[in-house]
Amino acid sequence: MAKKKSANGLKAKYDAEQDILYLTFTRRARKAVAEEVGDEVFVRYDPHTHDVVGIEFLNLSARLEQAFGKEMKFIESTRQERLLFPIRSEPATA
Repeated sequence: MAKKKSANGLKAKYDAEQDILYLTFTRRARKAVAEEVGDEVFVRYDPHTHDVVGIEFLNLSARLEQAFGKEMKFIESTRQERLLFPIRSEPATA
């Protein structure tokens, strides 16, 4: 059975100048290898443990427009309630 990990260390950062969304799954910086897993989507992982360290989505604005239409705009905000999004772990079923 696959191990489930808590998302307590999940951080999201949007770089408006580069138009990149960074998702980081570790509390501290770690050495990692990046691999393109989709069109301009990179997964960074620890080369020894294969744990996912982060995911980068390039050209976020174009992705949002394609998925939700031209009306959808990503607005960077520093308001804490906009930066947090709840992730619930589902209990394992036997």
